[in-house]
Amino acid sequence: MTCLTAPRAFTAALVLAQTLAVLYTTGFVWTLQLMDYPMVARLREGASESYMAAHNQMFWRVLAPGLLVAGVTSVALLVARGAAVPLWAAVLSVVLLAAIMALSGAVATPDRVALARHFSAPVHTHLLRVSWVRTTAFSAWSALDGWLVWRLVR
Repeated sequence: MTCLTAPRAFTAALVLAQTLAVLYTTGFVWTLQLMDYPMVARLREGASESYMAAHNQMFWRVLAPGLLVAGVTSVALLVARGAAVPLWAAVLSVVLLAAIMALSGAVATPDRVALARHFSAPVHTHLLRVSWVRTTAFSAWSALDGWLVWRLVR
């Protein structure tokens, strides 16, 4: 893969922007995983559906800014990166992004939509399991970005 060699300051700005965006989204998905999604099962009959409907309306408004910045910076680092960002790290960022997007769009979103129509314990359990995979992917991405920041400042 041909890569444009970017100046160190440009690479640092991309890594910092990506790191902040990924940390933001990682915090959000941990909050979903540990607090938001488990609480849905504790709501009284009928309340979980209205809660999930409201959740679904706000979900992408909260997640999209961080995910958008993380996505743009990941692709930018794949195309134009400095020596501080190895190719494998840039590829791994894009792979994590793709996995997270696939899990979010193809699996978690249908579960959230189904829960907004009617609470189902099996669907709720499935959403929690899928969310653990997504949360783990975001956490790994945060660790990768932390390592990249460390490489830039050492």
